[in-house]
Amino acid sequence: MKSRWKQMSYNEELDCWFILWGDQVGYKMRSGDWFDLHLGNGKILSCLLELGRDWYILTGRNDVRFYLKKNETYQVNL
Repeated sequence: MKSRWKQMSYNEELDCWFILWGDQVGYKMRSGDWFDLHLGNGKILSCLLELGRDWYILTGRNDVRFYLKKNETYQVNL
């Protein structure tokens, strides 16, 4: 059974976050996209991707803001 989690990493050429679905198939993330972020140990955050001076996510009732690190790879599900 395939995992529903995909890798999201920053693509410098496209200047955006990118999710790889297969060997050459992917999805270019845009500001306003919703996704689930896997934190490990069964913990998941529902997030909204936004762009200000840098890329960040909003989550929770109070729209808590977390900035994404361009050198990290995140496990996500759309």
